[in-house]
Amino acid sequence: MYKIRFILSIILLLIFSFNYSQENLASCGTIMPENYNEIELNSKSSYDYYINEFYDKYQNKTSTALTDVPVKLHIITDDGGDTSITVDEIFSEIDEANEWLANSLLRINVCDDINYINSSLLYEFDMADEMQYLYENHQQDILNIYFVESITSGSGSGICGYTYYPGNPNQYYDVIVMDNQCTNSAVNQTLAHEFGHHFNLIHTHGVENGTLTDELVTGTNCVSAGDRVCDTPADPQLNSSNVSNVNCLYSGTAMDEYGFFFQPDPSNIMSYAPQACRDNFTIEQYARMYAGFHTFKTYYKCPSFNVDFYSENIIDYCNDVMTVNFFDNSVGAISWEWDVNGDDITDYTEQNFSHVYNPGVYDVTLKITNENESITKVFPEYINLNSSLFETSKIILKLIIVDIEENTWELKNSNDEIIYSGGPYSETGEHIEELDIIQSECYNFTIYDSSGNGLAANFWTIGTEYYELRTEEGELIKFNQEFEFEETTYISTNYLNTNEIIKSDFFISPNPSDSFIKINYYNGLPEYFEIYNINGRLIKMGKIFDENDLTISTNDLSSGMYFISVFRGFESEKLKFIVK
Repeated sequence: MYKIRFILSIILLLIFSFNYSQENLASCGTIMPENYNEIELNSKSSYDYYINEFYDKYQNKTSTALTDVPVKLHIITDDGGDTSITVDEIFSEIDEANEWLANSLLRINVCDDINYINSSLLYEFDMADEMQYLYENHQQDILNIYFVESITSGSGSGICGYTYYPGNPNQYYDVIVMDNQCTNSAVNQTLAHEFGHHFNLIHTHGVENGTLTDELVTGTNCVSAGDRVCDTPADPQLNSSNVSNVNCLYSGTAMDEYGFFFQPDPSNIMSYAPQACRDNFTIEQYARMYAGFHTFKTYYKCPSFNVDFYSENIIDYCNDVMTVNFFDNSVGAISWEWDVNGDDITDYTEQNFSHVYNPGVYDVTLKITNENESITKVFPEYINLNSSLFETSKIILKLIIVDIEENTWELKNSNDEIIYSGGPYSETGEHIEELDIIQSECYNFTIYDSSGNGLAANFWTIGTEYYELRTEEGELIKFNQEFEFEETTYISTNYLNTNEIIKSDFFISPNPSDSFIKINYYNGLPEYFEIYNINGRLIKMGKIFDENDLTISTNDLSSGMYFISVFRGFESEKLKFIVK
């Protein structure tokens, strides 16, 4: 009995010692670069664009496809080829990290075979040696992940892992280094944590370890302080002394500069709370990772198996459509699955093909497969086609002129005939032109600037130059001021003419439509209908005998704009509707 108790005591001591040693490793050795603010400022426009794009995807569920981030695995062994970690443990860590990362629309994907490096010098790894030795094994244009027995920071303390923030063009920084004992632990988030850093997440306690966060408890400065994320509470720096390893409750008494007690979140993966407590990212953190990848790291690719394509666009402004010819440029693919409109449905399985788009914004996703695996890449908002179709009988041109005698313009019809023109203008200020146009016609408006600076003059005592085109009803067609020597805008009024229009007799609901439309009427039941696509081709017709015939299924129609003509006797009315 004594022996059993002694053995159990030893086992418990070993378990405690392991957990203690792990918790007492500095969780992370990632350091904020000195030029971080400069990098952030220089990339702000692109970064903000992808932040907004992520929220649009998240809220509207336009696509659930994940982009595979290719990684190259390196396992460091001692000189004899021994290591304390197994391949299964590494892939288990990757699988777990991918579960946490899924909402960022990113996924870790292992490229090619694992690279084994026999080196006792690197096995017990000192960060001071990395430049000279570790990166001799670096693979270009990919995220390199190294697994070592231990990591010692420059200060001599042990750490679980480290990486580099994005934005530095030197590919020396395309790396994550992992401590084996922090990888093969049953409860660990180090890989997901470092992945977060690599794609621009900051520790929840802010940019510096050991310094009280500058983020206020009220969150009023959350955009510029702490981790610069507003859906994570201010964090005074969590650790095993102020967060229970048993129930994960915060017991600290630290206050911000206004005397408010901190109420941090020990469950956030980017915190320094005990490993067992950390199990989530926030939505804003997911957005930052998504933007971090698309702003800085889209050059990542697997040399033997990589997703890529190019396209040629042919725009038919008169019919308000664009034909896109897709050409696969992937490496190692034997089959292809294309989703060309971001609806998570495979549209094509050919290697190369053509697709006709109606106006809208569309993601394009390509999934390729070889003999062993598949990888996916999402090209966000790859297609962005603005409509050139307007229902109007008049175009209103407004010009604000500062530099006189420079600007002329002309409006041409589909026969390339100039039907209106104007300029040059000898007076500064506002110039208004009203241009009468007809239905079922295509126009192109071209504005010229002889000096080559468009309408970019800025003389504050006079005003700022620009031009705009609007419909008679006030709908904006075009606004611009920077176009150098010339710029052309296409305008189409190519919609179906019917006989005499009765504006108040019919309307369509619901509009837009999910699965059906209904013809609503006044003053008598209509007799029949005709449905045309945006190219003017008749695609459906039917007679109306009773109320049941007024409901028309749209399940057989692809998403886009359509026109329905409703007839009653010698009267008819044309209506526009959209199928989602």
